[in-house]
Amino acid sequence: MSAKVYYSSMKCNMNQSPLNKIKKLINKCGITDIYGKNDITAVKLHFGEYGNTAFLRPVYLRPVLETLNRIGAKPFLTDTNTLYIGMRTNSVDHLHNAVLNGFGYSTLQTPIIIADGLKGESYTNLEVPNGEIYKSAKIASVIANADKLFVINHFKGHEMTGFGGAMKNLAMGCASRAGKNEMHSSVRPTVDPEKCTACGRCKMACDAGAITISKHASINDKCVGCAMCISACPKHAVDVDYNVACDTLQQKIVEYAAAVHSHFKEVVYVSVLTSIVPACDCHGGNDAPLIHDLGFMASTDPVAIDKASYDLVVKTAGKDVFQEAWPHLNPQDSFAHAKKIGFGNTEYELEIIK
Repeated sequence: MSAKVYYSSMKCNMNQSPLNKIKKLINKCGITDIYGKNDITAVKLHFGEYGNTAFLRPVYLRPVLETLNRIGAKPFLTDTNTLYIGMRTNSVDHLHNAVLNGFGYSTLQTPIIIADGLKGESYTNLEVPNGEIYKSAKIASVIANADKLFVINHFKGHEMTGFGGAMKNLAMGCASRAGKNEMHSSVRPTVDPEKCTACGRCKMACDAGAITISKHASINDKCVGCAMCISACPKHAVDVDYNVACDTLQQKIVEYAAAVHSHFKEVVYVSVLTSIVPACDCHGGNDAPLIHDLGFMASTDPVAIDKASYDLVVKTAGKDVFQEAWPHLNPQDSFAHAKKIGFGNTEYELEIIK
């Protein structure tokens, strides 16, 4: 069985706003049937790391928020704290970063809630249907507790998965710090003894009693992978091994994405195919785009919208620009695993909306 994916290109006459195309797409997805009056709706996006200029433009949120408000839903913008050290490591800096990147209340008249607590500690375990790696996923509590979920993605390349779209926004984007650590790393965090000053802040942050302090901090087998020590360290001496095999990482992302989608059952996904740069918006900078701006897609199937977006980029470029950018991985491993566990549809019917 195939899924419906709706696509509208960037081509417009001077009297037609691209924003109206997004409204048409989400209406085709049945937004008024999925979201209702007083539904507290998490609008999941990526606010972009400070210094990055390729992230989703705030203006593209306007048609989504206008439609949800017209329905009478109660939308809020949300993202989760990062595992790495940056401007999105804790909720205080993350909120400041969101405002700096243009997502403030004065621009969009919509509250922002960072979904996994002050330092990424708040999560709910959601079942992974047919999971081969996980039985449950550690998903940010605010997202898990929302009445409804709406997901808007910036489709682009990614250095560890080939591309980033709806599945990655669902999985890594909705996971708590502990969940991110599960996906990104096959081992517990480690301490760099040359950076460590034995201040003890990591030990105070560790609920598992997994850290001892002598000349420097050490992490033992009691570690549960919550990664709270990473954000607690003022010297950035604690880190994780990001060299988990890329195919395994893609499989983990698929299973986390399946947990979130299954929890909500009905979700509208919008992918914005502009500034399609080679790497993730988590970087504090960005390279030139791999291809020109293509437009917008919408679907209620996260696998299908990713496959349609991927196929359109490859077809338009005349080559697989994601594989070319990251030859060490196969960007389509995620589709194979989704099909294997029965998550979403890799077969889709593309309908052009003008």
